[in-house]
Amino acid sequence: MTRTARWMQRAFIFLIASGTLWFIVTQIFERIDQRVPVFVALLLTYVIAAYLVLPWIVRASVAVLRRNRIPRVTRAADGLAADPVNVVLIGRQEQLDAAFAAAGWHVADALTFRSAVKMAVSFVLNRSYPTAPFSALYLFGRRQDIGFQEDVGDSPRKRHHIRFWAAHADLEEAGGDPAYWTRRPHIDPARSHVWVGAGTTDTGFGFQSMTWQISHRVDRDADAEREHVVAALRAAGWVADERYIEPGEPVGTRFVTDGRIFHARLLSLGSKRGSRTGADDDGIAT
Repeated sequence: MTRTARWMQRAFIFLIASGTLWFIVTQIFERIDQRVPVFVALLLTYVIAAYLVLPWIVRASVAVLRRNRIPRVTRAADGLAADPVNVVLIGRQEQLDAAFAAAGWHVADALTFRSAVKMAVSFVLNRSYPTAPFSALYLFGRRQDIGFQEDVGDSPRKRHHIRFWAAHADLEEAGGDPAYWTRRPHIDPARSHVWVGAGTTDTGFGFQSMTWQISHRVDRDADAEREHVVAALRAAGWVADERYIEPGEPVGTRFVTDGRIFHARLLSLGSKRGSRTGADDDGIAT
């Protein structure tokens, strides 16, 4: 990007930010303030701005500033950029489950009213909940198929976690095709041999930087979490043919990352069982 283009981009962002602030103060707060007490007006303004206005503004701005780029991040339900894609594993779902179980990670519960309440209670009381649910993030037009986590301490307040989406094509082969990221294929996770993952570390609860919505606070160093996941799988002895790939272009995101994606094949269940009895351990899932 040239210096002129960079300054034009900054000017555009400044104008959008200024216009958004003006709209929130004059068109939302002042109108509500005329009808209800100040405290209620501030609360309603926050809810409208954080959950309606700002997500729409950010989505529209990203669409303009990052047009024609292949996304390498997942999306939240409101369409905003979320966790970066940083791990791709080749193998069947039973291999994926076995690999993370061997590494000491747990499968996350489905997000239901009951599991959400249990997580809230565990968070407040600092009580262990090793299978605490994840919020939904989206890739290929659908929410994650499975997620794994490892507590940091004995509470869901902090945890290592990674979401996976089943895919048909190897990311290394399809990464240059924008349709690979945007279409919504119908995939049976039980038959998938490719798992596209996005791993980050939860460090507590807080406000999102762009919309000020209340959510888990996430460590911005996504590369550190990627390497933590990789180290756990290596220690468990479940990955082979390791390499880093760099398909596509990055999109706007708050994470600090070199953009590389860890790519490996999961060892077959047969080869793992064979290794325990002294058999050859070079079987690779295809």
